[in-house]
Formats: sequence, C-alpha cells, structure tokens
Amino acid sequence: MLWIELNNVEYGECIVLGGRDRSILMVDCGSMNQKVRDGDTPLDVRFESIAERYEDAMDRFFLLTHYHRDHLCGLKKLLDSREGYFSRVFLPSMPLDSHGIPLLLDFAMFAYLFLPPQTDCSQVNTSCIRIFRMLGEKLGPDRIFTLRAGDLFHFDGVDYKVLWPRVEEFPFEAEVASAVEEMNILFSSPFLPECEQRFLALKNDFLSLYVKCCEAFSVSGRALPEKRRQYLAGLDETLREIEGLKAELNLCPNAHDVREILERPISATSYSDCINAASVVFHNVRAREASFDDILMTGDVTPEVLESLQDELYDGYNVLKAPHHGTASGYCRLFSEMSAAHILISNGEYHAGGSVAQEYIDLQDSVRHCTNHNACKWFQTSQACCNRLSYCYDQEPGAGLVIKCPAATGRRAEPGCQIRTVGPSGEHACICEDSGRPY
Repeated sequence: MLWIELNNVEYGECIVLGGRDRSILMVDCGSMNQKVRDGDTPLDVRFESIAERYEDAMDRFFLLTHYHRDHLCGLKKLLDSREGYFSRVFLPSMPLDSHGIPLLLDFAMFAYLFLPPQTDCSQVNTSCIRIFRMLGEKLGPDRIFTLRAGDLFHFDGVDYKVLWPRVEEFPFEAEVASAVEEMNILFSSPFLPECEQRFLALKNDFLSLYVKCCEAFSVSGRALPEKRRQYLAGLDETLREIEGLKAELNLCPNAHDVREILERPISATSYSDCINAASVVFHNVRAREASFDDILMTGDVTPEVLESLQDELYDGYNVLKAPHHGTASGYCRLFSEMSAAHILISNGEYHAGGSVAQEYIDLQDSVRHCTNHNACKWFQTSQACCNRLSYCYDQEPGAGLVIKCPAATGRRAEPGCQIRTVGPSGEHACICEDSGRPY
C-alpha cells in the first residue's frame, strides 16, 4: 500500500487504498446526503468525480463492509456510469443464527416487500436483496467474491485477513430474531390464501439460494464457474417470482401486521445495529514485524465485536479506520490501549448522524484525518484543529508537529504519511482550518 485517500462524501464513507502497482482497493462508497457541503456539490456529481479520479488505475477492486446506504449507494452509481469498472467486488457473507437462518436477509425481505421504497428501513437497509442481481448484470459472476472471518485476500503484494463477520452462530440481537419469528408466524398457517403460502415457500427458497451463493462465491471455497452461474440464475428467478407477488401480498390481511412489526422503533433500530455488527473487519497479515502496511479497517462494526476480536488484533497499527464515522457509539476502549499513528474518520453533516467522539481527539499520539469538520464539536468550539499539537512521525527529515508538514502549511507537497483527504475543491491536509486550501 503506497497511499490512502479519504473521499469526502459528507455523512458516508469512501476510502481508497493505492497500490505500488497502480492498482486501487476502494473500501465502501456511499452517503446519506443528497449533496456534499464542499462546493454544494450534488452527490451524483461527486460520485462521477470519484470514478474519474481512479479511471487510470491498472486494476480496481471494491470491498463492501456492510449493507447500509452510506457505504453502498455509490457502488451502483459507479457501475451505472461505467459498466465493468471494478475487476473484483468483495461482499460480506450473510451471517447465520444457530439454526442456520440468515436473519438479516429474512428481515430485509419483509421490509423489501411490505414497506414503501422511500421509508428509511426499506431504502437504507434492503440492498442485500438485490446485490447479487445487480453485480451479476454489471460485472458477471466471475468478478463477485464473498468474505467471512478467516478468509484471506491479496492486494498490492500484501495479504489481508478477514477477522469478521463470523458466519456460523452469529450473535444477533434478540429483538431481530423475535421480529423475524413474528413475521414468519403470520404466514405459517395452512389455511392462508395461496398467494401467502406461495410467498413463504419462495422466500425460504431465496434464503437458501442466497446462503449457497455466499458459499459458492467465497474467496476461500469458491465453486466451479458453472455452479456459480447456476446459483445466480436461480436466485434471480426466485426473486422475480417473489416480486411478482408484491402487489397481491400488500392487499392481504397480514400486510398491516407485518408493517407494524417492521416499523417498531426497537425492531428497525436493532436490525440496523445488527447490519453494523456484521461489518467486514480486516487487517494486513504481518510478514515479520510491524510496518507501514499495518492497517485495521473496521466498517461500522460495534465495540462489542472489536472486543471479542481482541486476541486477534495487533497491539498497534500505522493506520486505524475509526468505526461508524468516528462517533461515540462506535468507539472501542481497545483504541486507548493500542497505538495508532493515523486515524481515519469519515464524517459529515447529517441530521441523524453523530459528532466525532471526544475520545479520538484525546488520542494525542495519533494524527486524525477527517473528511471535514462539519460534525466536530471541538472545531465548532475552538475554531482550531485538534491536530495542532499532534506529532507526525512520517515527516521528512523526522518527527514533527503536524502543522510543520509541508502539505499542512499550504505548500504544494506530498504529505509524508501519504494520506490525503479529497473533496470537490481538491486534496486537503489534516489541519481542519486549512481544509479549504488544496495542496
């Protein structure tokens, strides 16, 4: 890994790792906003500029950490404007409960069929239903890969190990399991109309095929091409049959009860939290000892998950990606116990988002790299960047205050750390008050 770029997509995430061989690995691409505050730029225009920025890369890989709009919606935009843009797309495998049921997928199917498309739950959280169809059409089955705990993938001469999600006996929240059980019971009577009985059978077929796709497209246990195409075709055919029942299903007596379960605040919140908890977490495999390649990527994973992975984590990283946009809900106590030279924080202005946690600001041995300061209470109060007193150990000729970095002082120069924040107005330094001035 030669460099890192954090693309400003307001409240969302798009982090690109650049290889020495001119390849890139884009980790997530999405936003909750309609426009980026920097230049008042429409999001579609922002995604187009991101596509153009990496168009000359020798190879382009994409890794999706989890199925939330603020990490995903840009992938579709990139593939719509440039079909075949990515040579590989890595997806998180769908976790299963102790009975082998993919509860998140089951919940998503009910939301996909019974909630209006514009509702938050349907719009933000059901992308997993159509992801194989979309990628099959845009890229073909040979470019789709799935990841689960224990898998290894290769990028720019470095092996990366997937630490999470664990697929078997995933620790789902009880509220999600209860909601899914309630909805399935509504359709389990043998005396229901044929449409509803047909739906339940097709839904279970879809869940089974989806799990088979996750296994067949796995990095570690990849099936033969013909088997992968067969599963993909079966999944799409089953989904089309289910979609054909949508209008009739929404007129059935049980539709109201399903919507009531889906719209319970505790159901919707627990479901969204479980999607975060199933984020792909990965780090580099150390060849010998600590190096500049040491990086921990965390998606929006929860502190509880990171604590469960404590024995697998290194005692320090060159780069740590702050989970859940650097907000307090994603901060893990382990971060105060491990060293991190650089912390990546993708945040922005969004009414339902959250401010950058004070705990990150207090990690004075780390340099924070933020996409913007719109969600930083420290900056709003002090009108100064929390990095002003931070030392960067990647400067030439040696360690020094961040404000001494040529890039941060406004001189057109590459930062020693090779970490850049990129927005519509250009490439920016890690000093917030200088963020309106490109290198």
